[in-house]
Amino acid sequence: MNDPNITRRDFIKFFGAASVAGLSPELADAESLDRYSKLVDTFKCIGCRRCMSACKRENKLPPYDIPESLVRDMDGTTYTVVNFKKSKSDAEFGKFVKWQCQHCIKPACAGVCPVKAITKNKVTGAVIVDETKCIGCRYCYQACPYKVPRFDFKKRVTRKCHLCYTRLPRFKPACVTACPVEAIEYGYRNLLLKKARQRAQTMRGYVLGEHEAGGTDVITILPAPPQKMGIIVAPKKVVNQDIDKVRITFSGVGAAATVVGALYLYSQITKDEGDDK
Repeated sequence: MNDPNITRRDFIKFFGAASVAGLSPELADAESLDRYSKLVDTFKCIGCRRCMSACKRENKLPPYDIPESLVRDMDGTTYTVVNFKKSKSDAEFGKFVKWQCQHCIKPACAGVCPVKAITKNKVTGAVIVDETKCIGCRYCYQACPYKVPRFDFKKRVTRKCHLCYTRLPRFKPACVTACPVEAIEYGYRNLLLKKARQRAQTMRGYVLGEHEAGGTDVITILPAPPQKMGIIVAPKKVVNQDIDKVRITFSGVGAAATVVGALYLYSQITKDEGDDK
């Protein structure tokens, strides 16, 4: 440091950079300090479904019409489900798998929404549907690689898991705090991803959400790849939202035009029959 051209400010900058470089990769990466995600460990899950009950209570959703153990899929008032999934390669081997919106880092649903009712919070990880804007077109369902968004026929809007976004990040999602065996965690994405990789390597499992759909903010440790567990397989690339928006919108318009055309044709036929009489 004998160079007379180096000022005190330059020295501080140099020292600061050197300090950051000496930190672990997780702490040196800014993403780990400002991006959150949820981790689900199927090797720990005992299938108690307390997360499902907690979700209902937190979101003031109507109770189940049937026992929770018989609930197999999501709907407009059920944001998460826990099902026992068997491995296709080993019929005697299976695990309980918690399933909900995967909160894609670059959500296709937000990209195709014509009224911008869906947004992504890049800090908390939550993909949120603004029900005051939603028009119920269901383009989001068509675009979602996991087919998650569900239509609530009573409220006439699309609904799904939103990570209890009003609690974040000060408080964790309701399902996380309700789990008695800590099979669900919420924290910095990079640290959870590192933990998931290590856990999957130890248990010979698979990390879902690291690459699928361009990466998601729900990371699930599975005992086997999704195709072997009967779980929908999403492409490991980000959906081209602009092209997909055009495709989905045109398909919706085309379907509407078909219906209108059929109704018009029917009206003409019935009109002609009336004239014959």
